[in-house]
Amino acid sequence: MFRHIRAVSLFLGFLIAASSEGATFTFSTGNPNGLMAVASRPAGGGGLFEIEAADDFVTLSTTTVNHATFTGLIPTGTLLTSVSQVVVEIYRVFPQDSNTVRTPLVPTRVNSPSDVAFDFRDSTVPNLTFTASTLNATFTVLNSVQQGGIHPSPNQTTGGNGPITGEEVLLDVTFTTPFSLPAGHYFFVPKVTLTGSGNFFYWLSGERPIVSGTPFAPDLQSWTRDAFLDPDWLRVGTDIVGGTTPPTFNGAFSLDGVVANSPAVTPVAISPFEAVSFSGIVASFIDADTLQPPGNFTATVDWGDGTTSAGTVTGSAGSFSVSGTHTYADEGSFPVQVTVIDIANSLSASSTGTATVGESDVLVGTGLAITATQGVAFTGAVASFTDTDAANVPGDFTATINWGDTTTTAGIVSGGSGTFLVSGSHTYAGAGTFPVTVTLSDDAPGTATATAVGSASVAAAPVNANASAVPTLGGLGLLILTLSLAAFGALMTRSR
Repeated sequence: MFRHIRAVSLFLGFLIAASSEGATFTFSTGNPNGLMAVASRPAGGGGLFEIEAADDFVTLSTTTVNHATFTGLIPTGTLLTSVSQVVVEIYRVFPQDSNTVRTPLVPTRVNSPSDVAFDFRDSTVPNLTFTASTLNATFTVLNSVQQGGIHPSPNQTTGGNGPITGEEVLLDVTFTTPFSLPAGHYFFVPKVTLTGSGNFFYWLSGERPIVSGTPFAPDLQSWTRDAFLDPDWLRVGTDIVGGTTPPTFNGAFSLDGVVANSPAVTPVAISPFEAVSFSGIVASFIDADTLQPPGNFTATVDWGDGTTSAGTVTGSAGSFSVSGTHTYADEGSFPVQVTVIDIANSLSASSTGTATVGESDVLVGTGLAITATQGVAFTGAVASFTDTDAANVPGDFTATINWGDTTTTAGIVSGGSGTFLVSGSHTYAGAGTFPVTVTLSDDAPGTATATAVGSASVAAAPVNANASAVPTLGGLGLLILTLSLAAFGALMTRSR
């Protein structure tokens, strides 16, 4: 009666099996048991009011439901071709999508469907197609809930409307726009219009507890309401049938679909250059749902240098690429993490690749002519450099100065925006002209380097003034010298 369940891997109501397209979701409440039939039809013209019947199922992760079956009864003498409309609604469990401050007109809303539907499909839209087929020309059910059999509290317990006989019909439904259901607890609500008869379609009860279908816990009982009880719901067994030990029912239905998997992200190694804008593919990913458009995904790229930006997703048929644009300030190896979010299914995945950023610096040096004095410390600039990477700062470089007299010292780098000076301090022991060789190198892992050769003109040290100067006499000294010379002259005259 129900299609064969294709894989058996039981956990809380799910049967999930691996396939080449991802994980398959199947669910079934088993075969009709002939215990209960509940009217279920959408509102229609001519005053036909709505009656709904609901039974529950669960999804453990985001699931795309694309197919369903349910079994019901149409009154004897009603043509199968009168099945003209099928509506399937999905409700979440109360109190979701519900007014929780209103006083309900039923014994309880605990474990009932919510006030309003989470989503729906309708063959008249159309976003579902269906076929109806006869299973048994005559099928009798022991009890039923029919038009006029649904009442608010305190008159909800009627015992049901008694046995009903009709033609057992299988509705096979394809959702041309599948349901996308995040992990959660839901109610399946099928409704059928029988054209021209004004009669109801009755949804047959399935196994409870589920034996030949898909057992799960907690398996809630079936509920019903009509347009006059809306938005409240009544339990078919506990509230309407009642009794000392009220029965509980499931609806007979099955679901098929695909469990959404997180996208499988594969990084792409990239080789940009520093200070040069990179634009390209940084990752690819595969999604099991081949119908998803690229707009259902977002991506972010962590470039590994403290910068994160949005990625661009392109592709189709389950195969996509993530592209990004970024400029690295310096060379090196950086981890590039790409994160993809499946918006439609609230799933995400990431992977980390590598950006090997190459050297792009071109350094050009110019040596300076400096003057110094023997024995006197010189301090100042010895060379200038230009760099094609204007983003570099002095701390990105190291410098050495060979002073030309067998002495080498570290240089001090200053400047920016592509122009730098190297300065140093040195004392020459001798006079003369010396070549000054300056080397500027990018710090590791950079490889850019340049050498500039200038010259140092070192003057000899001046003669000591105290050792070479002629002594001078003051006024008194000069007087004494004059008198002494006069006396010496007079003495020399007498001696003749």
